[in-house]
Amino acid sequence: MLLWTDDLAGMYDATHVPFMQTQTKTQIVGFMELQVGSLAVQVPIRAAEPTPSLPLASFEVEGESYAILIRGDSSSKAVEKAMGEAAKQAVVHLSRKLLN
Repeated sequence: MLLWTDDLAGMYDATHVPFMQTQTKTQIVGFMELQVGSLAVQVPIRAAEPTPSLPLASFEVEGESYAILIRGDSSSKAVEKAMGEAAKQAVVHLSRKLLN
């Protein structure tokens, strides 16, 4: 479980979520709990098809749903690092959505 308590809202000018894959076609492999202000938010982690041109993990939004998509072995250090970056993007997005 990763918890991000730093105020990251000012870190990015905008939440940019490229490389969208249809979330309903991906399998949930777990959840990541993120601290957004005083809220603990469960963000689904979904397995996606590995694609060399896409990041190993990314935060993606589709309508009202969101998830962290991982492409590769979730136990690898590279995917874990990419998940950390995706979690930071998720906190920024959720801060704007839930705290404003």
